[in-house]
Amino acid sequence: MRKLFEKERAREIEKFSNKISSEVFSESDITSLPEPVQKYFKVCGYIGKPKIFNADVIWKESFIKLSPEKAWTALETRQFNSVIEPVRIAYMKALTMPLQVRDIYRDGQGHMYGKLFNLIPVVNAKGKETSQSALITLFTEILFLPSYSLQDYIKWQPIDSRTAKARFTHKGIDVTGIFHFDETGKFLRFETNDRYYTEKGGKFVKKGFSAIADDYKEKDGVQIPNKVRIIWHLENGDYEYFKGEIDDIIYNVKE
Repeated sequence: MRKLFEKERAREIEKFSNKISSEVFSESDITSLPEPVQKYFKVCGYIGKPKIFNADVIWKESFIKLSPEKAWTALETRQFNSVIEPVRIAYMKALTMPLQVRDIYRDGQGHMYGKLFNLIPVVNAKGKETSQSALITLFTEILFLPSYSLQDYIKWQPIDSRTAKARFTHKGIDVTGIFHFDETGKFLRFETNDRYYTEKGGKFVKKGFSAIADDYKEKDGVQIPNKVRIIWHLENGDYEYFKGEIDDIIYNVKE
């Protein structure tokens, strides 16, 4: 499974390797964005820094709760994102059981594939609902790699000085989400009602969904999210199903 992740990551890096340039973010790049998104670019230090075409997200630690009733499972997580064509690839290895999973969004398709002992398939999720949910996972991260915010597939709508709405349209998938910012201008929370939750029996139902950035740290002169939580808002209460700490984000990788 790890080899599959590395192969797909290498393919995406090679595909757009000639697009990585020395261009930097400028004030003129962000003038059409809503006020809080412009402030985020400035407060986090992106103006004058190189534009971002892809990135490795390095997780220091990560945990998943496979159902509301279960305990947290520690993970080794590796992640790659690409911007020109929106791509997200993640590799997750459970540290307490012989389970490995590769989760991908690429070319309008989402696919989560997992094996026990790297031999026995136990997860093979794909289809419309999986694809839309995989795109929304990427959607939550568009300010982690802020070049996403400037692409044609993202359309912004102002709400107020601390909130903005975005629409993500790609390969027939059309979803919206709200981005909230704190008093300093940093991204605080993403929320949407367009992601599918898998109920018992395999039924897909749209539920409220949030991604929260709890902390930031400085990396090469920019502020990056540090601690992240993902939460489902269910009828019987909130279900926090992923949490982690980002160690580093390496921008514009070439190999």
